[in-house]
Formats: sequence, C-alpha cells, structure tokens
Amino acid sequence: MKSLRVLLFRRLSIGVACALLLMATLLVVGCDNSSSGSSSDNDSGDDDDGQSDISIALKEVDDCGFPIVPIPEGCNDCHKTPPDTARHPENRRCYRCHGYVVGPDMQFVQAELHNNGKVEVAVGCSSCHGWDQGVAPPQNLHGLCGDDKPGVGSHAAMRRSPISAHRVNCSNCHLVPTGTWEPGHIDGDGKAEVQFKNLATLHDAQATWDGAKCSNVYCHGSTLEGGTATEPVWGDNSGKYSACGACHRITDPSGNADADCHSCHATSVDAQRNILRRGVHMNGVIDMATPEKGDAI
Repeated sequence: MKSLRVLLFRRLSIGVACALLLMATLLVVGCDNSSSGSSSDNDSGDDDDGQSDISIALKEVDDCGFPIVPIPEGCNDCHKTPPDTARHPENRRCYRCHGYVVGPDMQFVQAELHNNGKVEVAVGCSSCHGWDQGVAPPQNLHGLCGDDKPGVGSHAAMRRSPISAHRVNCSNCHLVPTGTWEPGHIDGDGKAEVQFKNLATLHDAQATWDGAKCSNVYCHGSTLEGGTATEPVWGDNSGKYSACGACHRITDPSGNADADCHSCHATSVDAQRNILRRGVHMNGVIDMATPEKGDAI
C-alpha cells in the first residue's frame, strides 16, 4: 500500500511540474509576441506598444464622428477602396452599404459573402448621404460632413430645425426616388440635382438655383413684402436667412415696427415674436387670429 501511495505522489508531482512548465512557456511566447509586433495581436512593429492598431484607430474619429480605420492590406488588390466605378460614391465606409460583409473596423463579418460572385448590398437612404441622424447630409456622397462642402451646406439647418414647420422635406428641392436603383437616382455624375417644387414653388414662385444660392423660392419670402434676405447663400448657417424680417416685413400694414404680431398671428408666434415650435409658420397661408381672415398668399 505504501509503495502505491509513493507511486501516485510521484505521478502527481510530474503532472504539476508539466503544467507549470507549459504555463511558463505560454507567458514567454505571449510577451515575445506583444513586444515584437506579432500579427497575433494586430499590432505593427512600428509603434511597439503591444496594442492592436485597429483598436487604436477606432479611438479616432473624422469630421462626421465616424471611426478612422486604416484600409487593411489586400483590400485594393481586386478593387480600390472605394471601387473606381462611375456609380459608386467616393466613400470609404464600406460597412454603410455592405454591412453583412464587413464591419466598421474593416474586418469581415461574414467572410463567405466576400468574393462569392455577387456584390452583397443592404442600402437605405442614409447609406450614401446622411447617417444615423437622418437621410439628408451630413454626410455627403464623399463621406464628408463639413458645412463648407457643397453636398453638406445648409442641409442640417433645414432638416433639423427645432421649429417643426421649418423642417422642409427633401422633395421640395430634389426628385426623391421611390427606390435606391431607380433610373436617374445613382447616375454616375456624383450630384444631387436641384429640382424645386411643392413648398418652394407655392403661389407661382419661380424658384431658381444658380449653384451658390436660391432665388425666388416661396420658403424664403419670394411672394411676400419687405424681406431683407430672400436669396439664401448655400452653406451660410449663421441664421441671417431665417431671422424675423429676412423673408417678410415685421411691421403691421401701417408700418408700425412695434406691432404686436402675436395678436393677429397667435398660431405662428408668441407674445415675444418667437416662432412657435409647433406652430403653422411657413405653411402657404397667412394664418390670422380670425379664420375668415386666413387669406392665401
């Protein structure tokens, strides 16, 4: 019995020693990998910090707030990033349209869907323009969000105004397709053509766009009197073109500048002349305090 206990003790001791040796080996290998920039942790040998370069990149964001991620090696072997085709937007955020295939970190989500003989897409209105806050820019077709970019400009000011009546629809200025691949939508010129209608052309307003500013549009007072800034310059988001008096006079019919606007237009402004957030301002009608005076303009 004693010899059996000695044998078992010896075998147990050998097992423990082997386990300890294996753990020590793994620790050494792990340290070597982290300090040498081994591909096992996605860390390049250039920075020698032991952190994943992908994780570092994800901490940085561009002017849209999207993570800046380096294009993985090999992505440009078969197609450029983005692909150099007439109809593909110049946007490197592949996951916006190909989210089933690649993620925001530019790593495959479902590798089997890549190079499978077809282009896997899942797109919506905010894939190429706009983003999580809405379908209108920012971002523009190039993936940029600065107000100084023509495709961005004053979109946010018009679409996300705190005053609901001022949140104009895309269809007032553009031909909105019923589907992504509708003819004429993605036509290869990289532009969203301006075609005024609806609110912009109410009461026979002859709305025009010269590439820099709008003129004769109803929504900026083309059919009203006394406006001081009725031709808004695209990208000027200072508030100059949306201030009281920009589109129409702020006097009563007799010219009194101290007139109480609220007394006649209580559904549009408050007693301090602030436009009501949920009022009926800019709806195609001069809304008066008495219904019979609600004449169209």
